[in-house]
This record gives sequence, C-alpha cells and structure tokens, in this order.
Amino acid sequence: MLPAHVRTETIAGEMRLRTPYRGIETGKETLRITVTVAPRRAIERQVVIDVDDLAVAVRQESETSDGAFVLGAGAIDALFVVERQPRCGFMPWFGVFARRRGKRDELLIETPEGKVARCVERIIETWLGLDDEPVRGECRLWGFR
Repeated sequence: MLPAHVRTETIAGEMRLRTPYRGIETGKETLRITVTVAPRRAIERQVVIDVDDLAVAVRQESETSDGAFVLGAGAIDALFVVERQPRCGFMPWFGVFARRRGKRDELLIETPEGKVARCVERIIETWLGLDDEPVRGECRLWGFR
C-alpha cells in the first residue's frame, strides 16, 4: 500500500507523442510518480518523476522554484535512501539518490518522511528492474517493503 503523499499512474503509448523520444526503445509505458512534499510550517510542493526505458525525469513544482533534470535510466546502478540532518533545526530529511557509473550520486527527491522516500525508491527500482542492493551509508527503513 502506498503512503498518502504518493500517487502513481502509467502513461500509455499514445500520450508519448507529447514527449518525443520517450519510451521508443521498447515501447514500454511511462510510469509517473507524483509526490506531495509537505514539511512542517513550509510551503507544500509537488515532485513529479517520470520513469521510462530511456530516462528518469524529475520536475519540482513549487511557488518559489521550478526545477527539472533528466538522468539516463541505463546508467543508474543503484538507488538508495540517505537520512540527512539539516544544518539548523531538528527535523531529519530523507533523500532518494541515484548512483551512476563514473559520476556523482544524484538526489532525485527529498522528503521529511522516511516511508515516502523508501516507497519511491522501491517503485523506481521495480520499474527499471534494478536489484535492491545495499549501498554503504544507506538508511534501512523497516516501515515499507
């Protein structure tokens, strides 16, 4: 069962015409993960992650910024969750990182809820067919499998 802040949907092949070159390698559908990040006393924002056979595209939509980036799906070796302590304050954040060959680890999403981070990690791993291999420094959360 998915946490309340996570919503998934698949985008059929006909919709791929709106995003050229997406899903053309194998004809596989695109998975869209929408995560609502709502930290305490801060502005709520949505993070949309599109995963297909070529790429993992991440868009962050908020009132203060609108950022996006794309990672090649074939270059991702592992996904893992890391607990990050802020410089000031007491609330930890959980980041989902992608480890790629010969490059630095890339932060996909950051959320104050560990179960949400672990859920997003598992959904993407399943869709891309990656094994859930332990990574040094990874946070092991027992709440979501």
